[in-house]
Amino acid sequence: MTVDSPDLRPSVSIAGREPSLTIAQHLCPNGTLWATRGRKIVRGSPAAGWKTVAAFPRCYPRDFFAWPRLAQRAARADKCNVFTNSAGNTFGIRGGSVYRIQPGAVHLLGSIRGDSVLHRGISEDSEGRAWFGEYFMNPERLPVRIFTVDPDVRNLSIAYEFPAKSIRHIHGVYRDPFQPSAFWVAVGDFAGECHILETRDRFKTLRQFGNGTQLWRAVALYFTPSHVCWLSDSNLEQNYACRMDRATGELEVGQPIDCPGWYGATTREGISVGFTTVETGPGVKRNQSSVLVSSDAFHWHEAMTFEKDPWRPVRVFKYGVISCPSGVLSNEQFWISGEGLVGLDGATLTLEIRP
Repeated sequence: MTVDSPDLRPSVSIAGREPSLTIAQHLCPNGTLWATRGRKIVRGSPAAGWKTVAAFPRCYPRDFFAWPRLAQRAARADKCNVFTNSAGNTFGIRGGSVYRIQPGAVHLLGSIRGDSVLHRGISEDSEGRAWFGEYFMNPERLPVRIFTVDPDVRNLSIAYEFPAKSIRHIHGVYRDPFQPSAFWVAVGDFAGECHILETRDRFKTLRQFGNGTQLWRAVALYFTPSHVCWLSDSNLEQNYACRMDRATGELEVGQPIDCPGWYGATTREGISVGFTTVETGPGVKRNQSSVLVSSDAFHWHEAMTFEKDPWRPVRVFKYGVISCPSGVLSNEQFWISGEGLVGLDGATLTLEIRP
């Protein structure tokens, strides 16, 4: 049995629940999960338990609204990132500041535009250097930067800058598992701004793909030997499963998707998992966020759904979003976190995938 057959229909079930973990942030190779509870940074596992490592500094005014949960959602008090590199060094992003994280303490490395970056949008090269791009609303279309953090997590520096009025923001920086020296960048959001880009020289140069339309608006990227794949991320138009031929750059448009596709990952066993988001706009066809699975990252099957909760307006109390941590996930234990969904708001689940 191969994992690239579109006829395969993996099944997904809930294997565990961690209601005290707001966001699953990063999974280490040894199975240790880094997560956050508001501004607290924790790590551990269901078997070993969870230990608070440190806490992000308070960030006002959002931390005036850290409780109850609806206020936390409205204030975006839980927005942050935690990433551990292959050397075991950890950094985090919250409130536009980047910190080195050590037991009992955090140390400021520098600042970026925006509160944090999108989940799984941080990647590491073969030397342990991390890369990520700025994600902020950017109505003025200011320059947008890609940053790098050294393997020792001592220095934050700018690796590349998109010129003013070229893009709105960066959705993620992704390392290519089939070309280890290559990184791919997904940018958006509106007409002329949506592209997939590739670099093979640490962002000295970027090769651009796409015509700027909504079909090229992507968050999570999935890789096969022959294609780069994604679920389009548009609240403005119908969404589709898409893939680009690596050799020709040609776009192939597949099945329609009911809602914008944001986050997702491919397991070490080769099953791709994607999540749709309940937003507002003509590209949103239903009131449910879906867990989609695929054996080739192009032909997708719905495995489960979560209903959007009743709190409105969604622009204030958050969209219905499912995310997963960075790191290599497995079929046996695939972590997800959610917000604004019935049964999955401010909590973390483990899924089990059966090919």
